[in-house]
This record gives sequence, C-alpha cells and structure tokens, in this order.
Amino acid sequence: MKMDHIVISSGNPEQMKDFYIKYLGAVADSEGTVLCFKGGFRIKLMPRGPMSGSRSLPNSSGVQTLVSLAFRLGSRKRVNILTSRLVLEGHEVICEPHLSGSSHYSSSVYDPEGNIVELIA
Repeated sequence: MKMDHIVISSGNPEQMKDFYIKYLGAVADSEGTVLCFKGGFRIKLMPRGPMSGSRSLPNSSGVQTLVSLAFRLGSRKRVNILTSRLVLEGHEVICEPHLSGSSHYSSSVYDPEGNIVELIA
C-alpha cells in the first residue's frame, strides 16, 4: 500500500499553493488545486466552506493547526538553509534545526494557515 494524497481544507488555497511551490518545490496541476511533489505524493487544497469545522487546537499564534506534514530534504545543510530562508521571509519557526535523541535532524515551521511543516535532513 502507498499513500496517494491528503486533502487540506484551506481558507486561502492560493496562499497555501504559493507557499508549497515556493519553499518545498510543489508543482500545481492545471486547476491549481492539486500540488505534486517529487516521489509522487500530492496535496489537494480544498476551499474551506462556512460550515466546515476543525477538531484541532490553536497553535502559539492562535491559529488552528489542522495538519502536520514532514518533508525529507536530504541533508542538514538544506534544512538549515530553508529554515533560515523561512525565518527571513517572516514565517514562524516552531523548532530551530536540531538533532533529536534519535539522531534525527530537523526543524519545524508553520505554513500560512498554521499547519505544522517538519523539515527533515
């Protein structure tokens, strides 16, 4: 079995699309609602309607965290560079690049809608 895609309910799909294209190399389909990544994984952005709810808790900025995604960047250097770029461009970093107890090097940031994006070496 292989994971095919996830759907993210979004209040601003265009802003989300731009974030994932700019920072994580996504390619949008012709309608701009499906983002494709190397390795075949896809994110479908679905506009959030007025009746949609969330079972999530607010993050430190008071934004609802809906999803947590992890992207393998391939090296510590790439994690450091992308994390620095995100900070310089005003994105909130949850966790600076670090080595965890399990020798796992990563950082975490919020995307424009408060979803957690983990950057893994």
